Amino acid sequence: MHRKKLITKLAIPTLIVAVVSLFVILCQFPYRNMEFNKHKASFKNYYQEFTASNKKYLENAAKNIRTIPVGTIVVNNMQSAYLLDHQKYDAPKKYLWMSGLNDEFIFGVPKDIFASMNEAYDKYQDVIKTDDYYKNRNGFLSKLINKYKNIDFSQFSRNERVDRYYYEGNWRFFVEEDNWTLMQPTSTTFSTPVYGVKGEMIGQLFMKVDDAVNAKYYYSRDRLENDDLFSVLNVIFGIILGFATAFLWFLLPTWVYTDAQERDMRNPGVWAFLSLISLFFGLTIYLITRPTSYRSLHCPTCHGELNGTRAYCPHCGTDLSNNFCQQCQYPVKPDWQFCPNCRAETKTRVLLKGEVNKHLETKE
Repeated sequence: MHRKKLITKLAIPTLIVAVVSLFVILCQFPYRNMEFNKHKASFKNYYQEFTASNKKYLENAAKNIRTIPVGTIVVNNMQSAYLLDHQKYDAPKKYLWMSGLNDEFIFGVPKDIFASMNEAYDKYQDVIKTDDYYKNRNGFLSKLINKYKNIDFSQFSRNERVDRYYYEGNWRFFVEEDNWTLMQPTSTTFSTPVYGVKGEMIGQLFMKVDDAVNAKYYYSRDRLENDDLFSVLNVIFGIILGFATAFLWFLLPTWVYTDAQERDMRNPGVWAFLSLISLFFGLTIYLITRPTSYRSLHCPTCHGELNGTRAYCPHCGTDLSNNFCQQCQYPVKPDWQFCPNCRAETKTRVLLKGEVNKHLETKE
């Protein structure tokens, strides 16, 4: 089989594979845009309902408070509601507390967690005020109440000021991490004023809701893309595209080298290297500058090897009498009248002379 034909037969399916792989990879962009827009719309609807229900819950809780100190029955009812909510594994976790007009702590639900957090705040209050990171008790509770299980309060007993940029357990200067997997933190703090029996404001009721159980609604674009079908397809087709591209890259200089040899060009390796490093730019230059005739004896129609014959192509039957000098068998073009190798008249020249002689004889 002709070498160039073999290269072509290898290149065509490889090119098809590369195009299909590239098409699959490019399809991800409109698909992911569409899916993320749907996700954002879904999150917007969910968060509106989430916000509305929690605000309503907080406002109803505030209506039950009319005096300070808050009645034991009111606090116990809130504590019971808390325990009921926390028994549901798929429900957001709520932490509710009240501050007075002077930011003094009034009560908190759940009692034991707030008792532990307030004890720590009172113990390390001087350090916390010196750090000036948590402005007051309410700010301390707002940031840390849902993290109570992981807090290492021993940091507050050290003299050195630790770096406020994140490392695991850095609660002294805790900042909500900019989690790339979420569009926004899953915990939200709500507040509402509390009014007394005479309609006067007596404090502020706060509730922090940790909605980590519904984190899927908060997923960022990156997190969604990590979990979708294209996260797998991109790897598979990316590898296929890489191998197909590399194969085509090396087939190109191979074809150029073979063609240059067939056309008896000097330094075919140089042309092959040029096409290797510059791809289609080198190929374009080569196609423009290469000779139009082949060096070796090949059929100009099918490019099959002639195996010494000069009359007809053994592959396709093409008449070759106009392609080779009848005296020295040098390859000639059909419109040449003399062979550039032996100066013999070509068949075209003989035919032209014959037509002229016939014309003269007819005239006489």
